[in-house]
Amino acid sequence: MSQSPIVEPMHPQPAHAEAKKSNTGCLLLGLGGGCLVVVLICGGLIGAGIFGVFAMIKSSEPYTESLAKAQMNVELQSAIGDPIEPSVLVQGNINLNNDDGKADLNYSVSGPDGSATVHVVGTKTDGSWDYTRMDATTADGTTIDLLAD
Repeated sequence: MSQSPIVEPMHPQPAHAEAKKSNTGCLLLGLGGGCLVVVLICGGLIGAGIFGVFAMIKSSEPYTESLAKAQMNVELQSAIGDPIEPSVLVQGNINLNNDDGKADLNYSVSGPDGSATVHVVGTKTDGSWDYTRMDATTADGTTIDLLAD
């Protein structure tokens, strides 16, 4: 019996075998994208909270009343110009408990000729605000009493 010769395959194997592709890049991209989504959601929630606090303070009676007095004050108008516009940021705090509370706020206002800082301090008793301080201090240090009007 004769043996048949060994036949080489028609498609020879390449000298170097192709390396398996790694999934590390996809994994890193997925983790990075997931982390980015979490950061954006947290940032959005924090931003919404800060916006809500500013909106609450800006709708409070101490803020709206002091801004109205600042905008109508002739001495302040002559110092910084007219119209007088408030800044976006408000510093300070308001504590309310039913019909009682306290407020201590600072915010900037500006006009065409300059700017000033409004400071208002008040106490709310039985639903009515009483202000111990409401003034505007211009950039040159002049203090204008807004309660005198």
